[in-house]
Amino acid sequence: MSHSGITDEAARALLAIIVATPSVNPAFRGADDPADHFGEDKLARALAGWLEAAGLPAMLDEVSPGRPNLITGVQGTGGKRMIWECHLDTVQVTGMAAPFDPVLRDGRLYGRGAVDDGGCIAAFLLALRALGQDPPACSVDVVAAMDEEFAYKGVLHHLDRNEVYDLAIAGEPTDLRVVRACKGCVRWVVTLGGRAAHTSKPDEGLNAIDAARALLAAYDDEMARRTRSHPLLGPATLVCTGIEAGQGPNTVPSVCKVRFDYRYLPHETGAAVHADFAAIARSLAKTMPGLTVDVGAPFVDSSAMDVPETEPIVTQMGAVCASHGIDPVPIGVPFGSDATKLFNNGGIPSIVFGPGSIEQAHALDEHVEIGQVTKAARMLVDLARGL
Repeated sequence: MSHSGITDEAARALLAIIVATPSVNPAFRGADDPADHFGEDKLARALAGWLEAAGLPAMLDEVSPGRPNLITGVQGTGGKRMIWECHLDTVQVTGMAAPFDPVLRDGRLYGRGAVDDGGCIAAFLLALRALGQDPPACSVDVVAAMDEEFAYKGVLHHLDRNEVYDLAIAGEPTDLRVVRACKGCVRWVVTLGGRAAHTSKPDEGLNAIDAARALLAAYDDEMARRTRSHPLLGPATLVCTGIEAGQGPNTVPSVCKVRFDYRYLPHETGAAVHADFAAIARSLAKTMPGLTVDVGAPFVDSSAMDVPETEPIVTQMGAVCASHGIDPVPIGVPFGSDATKLFNNGGIPSIVFGPGSIEQAHALDEHVEIGQVTKAARMLVDLARGL
């Protein structure tokens, strides 16, 4: 099959544009951070320019002020329609010396967004450019969405357009493996209210940090009871990701906020998980008189996914993998992606696929192998032409 224009040099040049154009999600902005590091608009416009130079359409679909999705595509000659969805935003750059300076070393391109999600953006656009020169039977849309790293507003906005797709790929680094199952994620905060007192008379107070210790123990007991496991994903997990408490050094703390991240399995829902753990938290008030417990609503709820291994997107991408010397057996991953929204919200049979390793996502030395980006683009062309 023709892979015209899909070269390591073309991948490097496109990746350099992506890394050099800051697109940090505004949800991660600190008080002293430069304003021009945040938002997806600049990157969307830079990529739109690349698309127009390649003779491809480019539409900016604004989701919120200054934060668009970028939409492009190739019209096929047949009836099927596929979406390749990737994301424009990156996480914060704290601790990185030169996050937006694309550096090529030993066949790898370094910089924030190189692998998450620059490698997928580059692979998708290079593949689309090759398809545009000789359209396949299957139509292909590429949507580079905003806000994947926080609240998934971009992909949900695109689904609200009510476009009809037969198959979907969400671009994330999977080392070119086919991912058909993902854990979900629900996050919430519990605020425990005690009673302040002088530390010389602690019995006159109610220590909110002690209440947090009791909450963590109760949650550990609940997790020990949750023994169900998924063949591709393993068990659900719960992590306490933040504790905020303390007033003066000689004051019994009266408030403690505790933040949680629960990675759930496809048989669960975020709402049900949150309800279970909220009830456990509220039960503490019965054992600690005077304690108040406020369980916040989930501030993130990203559904789990388990796409049947018989779906054509799974079997056909598996066949493409095999033809390129990659293990075709589909796998599961513990991290979330926009694929779960495409599948659960949009009803589109979906996989996760892309170049690079998830271990490099969000890392201080984030990078992607140029050769994998090129190979991914060629595999995507083969998939589209084979449908």
